[in-house]
Amino acid sequence: MESRNQKFRRIGANRLTRIYQVMNLIANLSAPQYVYTTEDISELFGTYQKLGVASQKYFQETGPTRYNEMPTGFTFKNQSTTDPESQTAHERFRRLAEKRMSRVVHDLRLLTNLSDRSNYTYTPEEVTELFVAYQAKGQAVAALFAPLETEFQFKPKD
Repeated sequence: MESRNQKFRRIGANRLTRIYQVMNLIANLSAPQYVYTTEDISELFGTYQKLGVASQKYFQETGPTRYNEMPTGFTFKNQSTTDPESQTAHERFRRLAEKRMSRVVHDLRLLTNLSDRSNYTYTPEEVTELFVAYQAKGQAVAALFAPLETEFQFKPKD
């Protein structure tokens, strides 16, 4: 029979793998056929990072967990009202990014459910390992959206 720690590790790995898969789909949005602004990217990955930190706190606090405090989806603050058939490349990016980030938020919410100590046991090192991997994936995908450097400059001498 599977121990509570083995169950935590199995389910945690599966849920983080699903987040990785959706983040890979978000990475595809960095392709040239999509148009995005720096504000879009800041909001998208800022939300990703903030929710990761919020989720990790559930594992650190004692007492009952509060699952319903985690959001259930993601939407950009400035909504577009354009008909989907006449969307621009920017509107397509926003629509797909919202849908995909909402899937990440949903999977992160499920990952947060693992903080329930009445069903799972885990060590602080296991939690750290999960969230270091979560943050690293976010940083790797966000780097794909960063503008490429076009020139080199030396640092000023001290």
